[in-house]
Amino acid sequence: EFIHLCGLTICSMEPQITAKELEAEPLLPKSSNEAFKVYPGRFYVLAVLALLAIQQNVAWMTFGTIPDESYEHFGLSDNVITLLAAYGSIVFILLIFPSMWFLDRYGLKLTVVPSAWVLAIGSTIRCFVPDGHSWWIILFHIGHIMIAFVGIAIQMTPPRLSSVWFPPKQRAFATAVTTLAESMGITIAFLALPYITKKYSIHTMLYIQAEMSICVAVLATIYFPPKPSTPPSPTADQERVPFLKSMKLLLTNVPFLFLAISGGISTGSNMGFSSVLPIILNPTSGFTNNVGISSWSQFFHSNAWLGAISAFVGVIGGQLAGIIADRFQRKLKLLLIILLGISTAFGLYFSLAVYGYISGSAVNIFMGLCLQYFFTFATTPLYYEAAVEVTYPVPEGSSAGILATLSNIGALMFQVVAFMHIFSNAHPEKARAMVWAFSSLGTLSWLFLAFYREQYKRLDLDDEMVKQVSQWKEVNY
Repeated sequence: EFIHLCGLTICSMEPQITAKELEAEPLLPKSSNEAFKVYPGRFYVLAVLALLAIQQNVAWMTFGTIPDESYEHFGLSDNVITLLAAYGSIVFILLIFPSMWFLDRYGLKLTVVPSAWVLAIGSTIRCFVPDGHSWWIILFHIGHIMIAFVGIAIQMTPPRLSSVWFPPKQRAFATAVTTLAESMGITIAFLALPYITKKYSIHTMLYIQAEMSICVAVLATIYFPPKPSTPPSPTADQERVPFLKSMKLLLTNVPFLFLAISGGISTGSNMGFSSVLPIILNPTSGFTNNVGISSWSQFFHSNAWLGAISAFVGVIGGQLAGIIADRFQRKLKLLLIILLGISTAFGLYFSLAVYGYISGSAVNIFMGLCLQYFFTFATTPLYYEAAVEVTYPVPEGSSAGILATLSNIGALMFQVVAFMHIFSNAHPEKARAMVWAFSSLGTLSWLFLAFYREQYKRLDLDDEMVKQVSQWKEVNY
């Protein structure tokens, strides 16, 4: 098999696996006319994973949303706060491969439920740090490393859960709910944490987070089966490729690599760009980090509200994209090209507004970034679903893990830049240069996506086996 790119011929090492070869144990019913079934409990399982994603992101964002109070009470410098946030990407990159193996070997329940309790413990130990500049802040580092570890499960399990619990025409929606719950957590963190800290205290805010994390862990413990008793689709119960072989298949699958690089650039640049946004839109530009507002002008000049609203509209965009993708299941590449193209255009619009080439009003900047996030986050669940389709029968957690790894590498690059003080409030003009990098990365992501050749291996097998079941029923009933 060959792929032709710009006059060059690239050989794909990906083996061609037919539907017949994958049918180790056909799902044809022996004594029942019901081969596949969906259960109401799938929405509870989906909600638990979504709540875990929300709470993990709230915990991860904690001190970045209240830098002044963090320094006042605990002596946390900008470097320490940046490091606490960077643990998310560092831990992910270090532990993603053993985590993918664990998910493949032991399944959803033994991955998600213990992760929920790790989050509860990590959030709780932060409550024991007293006021003052002391060695007790080591508990913050331990807690955030534990919180970061939970992020691995959150980022690699969504397509696995949607495949195991949901029928084909609800899979993109389910993936969208869990992947975009992370953005909802960021929205809550930007607004709720500063509000609770100012109205009550920073310790009360940490107590509330610990209590919420424990509640999520209890919900996961109460009910989170590894899979339903009857699969929702033919491929839900099929054997997947062993872990080591799946890694080889992924790294030699040229279409997947183009897709993963495109998704990693797009998602990672958006994740990391927020780390320099408060420097670009600094007080000298008329922007503040205030949550409390008394006018529309203060609303549009608030970085806190800009971060919260842009993340929230991203959630809406992703959910709408998931619903549309379920209706047009074999049009993922077309949808991605359209959404990413519009996103790149609004990224350029935001850049031009920041530099004053067009109206640099706060409203213009606010709307430009929000619309850019709307269309970018709309691509997130589509990337995950497309990755599963083009790599089947590789385990869903493995393809999602590689995609998320590239996203975390992109985000970590921005965080390293912030940690090294290449950009700082003393030199905001240097940070503004990242606006152009932000826009350029969107274009680069779009180009990689253009070379991606879509395939729907999982859907093809689902359709083929459903057809076999229908034929079996005609003969036996």
